[in-house]
Amino acid sequence: MDTDELKIVCLEGGPRARGRMHGEYFRARIAELLERWGDSLEQGYGVERRRYVELFFQATAYEATTARLAPEVLDEVRGIAEGSGADPRALLAFQHVNEEFEWAPLFARQAPARDGEACSTIVVPPGPGRPGRIAQNLDLAQFLDGFQVLLRCPTADGEGEVMALSVPGMISLMGMNSHGFAVCDNTLTQLRTDPGGLPIYAIYRQLLESRTLEAAIARVDRTPHAVGLNWVMGDPDGVAMIERSAGVSTPYRPGRAAYHTNHPLICEDWGATAGRPSRSSYLRHAALHQRLQGLDAPGAEDLRAVLSSRDDADYPVSRGGGVNLEDQQIGFTLACNIFELKRGDPRWRIASGPPHTTAFREFGFD
Repeated sequence: MDTDELKIVCLEGGPRARGRMHGEYFRARIAELLERWGDSLEQGYGVERRRYVELFFQATAYEATTARLAPEVLDEVRGIAEGSGADPRALLAFQHVNEEFEWAPLFARQAPARDGEACSTIVVPPGPGRPGRIAQNLDLAQFLDGFQVLLRCPTADGEGEVMALSVPGMISLMGMNSHGFAVCDNTLTQLRTDPGGLPIYAIYRQLLESRTLEAAIARVDRTPHAVGLNWVMGDPDGVAMIERSAGVSTPYRPGRAAYHTNHPLICEDWGATAGRPSRSSYLRHAALHQRLQGLDAPGAEDLRAVLSSRDDADYPVSRGGGVNLEDQQIGFTLACNIFELKRGDPRWRIASGPPHTTAFREFGFD
């Protein structure tokens, strides 16, 4: 998607009203996207969408946990369904991007399963005369390309603003706020999961209300997670990565640039049936390692170059879709994001597509 065509929508009101506005505005796009999601489930896992939704809610207690721990988030999703006229159960299941990596393969019939991994991330701590930065290649299913949107809304306390990159019908995929806090992640399917934990989309929406990194870390630590992932977060005072399983947080705060892909580096709370991490994760990690050597404080252009790299043709950091010589899905970079966490003037550079082929656009809270 050409970044200049990125749709920006300002939402207002409380969660339900904000959701209805979202649903009404994107009514046709939500219907189209849910159809595409259904096609993707059938092609990737051999599971028809209605059956997937039925099995998903039978196997999990995510909805009850969200109602208990994040009722405002569930209310917003219900508002989207009301405004768009979409099937509420399908729309709710659609929010669970990270959890789909776990459940879809379990529900699969005879169909080739896709790798349950996505994203390459980098954090750069602040230093004398320079802000901290976090960056991410958001790697998701290619059928989402062309649907990228930037959602803007006031914070719950009315004292700030949230910007979230998403697609029609979803609350958010990652984002930042006007306090200078930003958050993204890496999926870690090898870590222990909990069908009664809080789903990642709901935690994301709560984290985007954070005034500080410390408050966000406290929320991550106290919240039971549905699936494992690496949280990548920062504010004007610092940056952090936290590998989080269903019940264990393993944080670290690097003194220099650090990077991550889709296999645990320090958390040892692996799932009982955890499989071997994919070659893609190891090879992308190696590319980040090599390119960041000697760059203790990479700037925005350095990060752009690293995340645009394609050192391994089969498993590149910037992923353009298709299959490689091993007939494996290469994956698709839906957006490249570079957050500059300058106090008083946080900035977000977005390329809404693989950064080796897509131009960037900068956003702030002016």
